[in-house]
Amino acid sequence: MNEETNAGTTVGTAPTQEVHTDNSNGGLAQTNATAGVQPTGQPNERMYTKAQVTDLMKRRVERSHQSFFKRYGVKDLNGLDELFTKTKSYDDMRNSYGELELRNKEYEQKIAFLENNIEPTRYNDIKAYFKGNDIAFSTDALVEAIKTHPEWVRQSNPTPQTTIQSVGAEQTKPAGVDEREIASKIFGVKL
Repeated sequence: MNEETNAGTTVGTAPTQEVHTDNSNGGLAQTNATAGVQPTGQPNERMYTKAQVTDLMKRRVERSHQSFFKRYGVKDLNGLDELFTKTKSYDDMRNSYGELELRNKEYEQKIAFLENNIEPTRYNDIKAYFKGNDIAFSTDALVEAIKTHPEWVRQSNPTPQTTIQSVGAEQTKPAGVDEREIASKIFGVKL
């Protein structure tokens, strides 16, 4: 559009306001808004009808949608919905995988602790040691750390002593002991 100034208005831009200062009413400024753009009558100026503008806007929006769909590799809104559904499924699977991976690490640690006879009250201490020293936990790293921290290993208790002297066939009774006498002592009955 052309931008020519014609008697205080600009052709091809938004309507402007003219300000006139008149000292007759105490120096207050009066404003008169121009009703619109006045045509210049030049042949380069193009006028559009409402239907044409609507059609132009529809085509522009359609091009915008097509470039948006093309960016994500889909043909239409249904394809975009399908893509978002797949993305949500992928996020759910990624979260599940992360949880399973974390549990797997915990099981590997417990197995390493059991295999190396670690005192159960020391599990959290060992985890803090590895994390604080920025060492990746592994069975080999645990074996190396045990060399400098023997207090982590469970102290073996000696095997408890039993009062049983021997297990086997019944022994023969010593000579001179009467079974009736033993029974009367045990049951308090005279036989």
